[in-house]
Amino acid sequence: MLFDRDISFLYEKPLYAPDGSFYLPDFTIIWRGEKFYWEHLGLLEREEYKRHWDTKKAWYEKHFSGHLVTTEESGNLSIEAMKLIETKFS
Repeated sequence: MLFDRDISFLYEKPLYAPDGSFYLPDFTIIWRGEKFYWEHLGLLEREEYKRHWDTKKAWYEKHFSGHLVTTEESGNLSIEAMKLIETKFS
């Protein structure tokens, strides 16, 4: 979807915080000179995955506040992803 709309992105590019910690966002999107990080949450029903996500989300809020977008696994994923792209990147 990003490619089809000529939206520049990188897949799983390491993202380093000022303290040296890092994660691999699913997508790094460069939009109008700003970087945004898109995480797709595929397994939130698993407790271990959810705990890891809570830690990762807090990391994003601390180091890259306002630059995180997310989608969650569902039967409507394509619709949700399309809405996100239209709202945030168009």
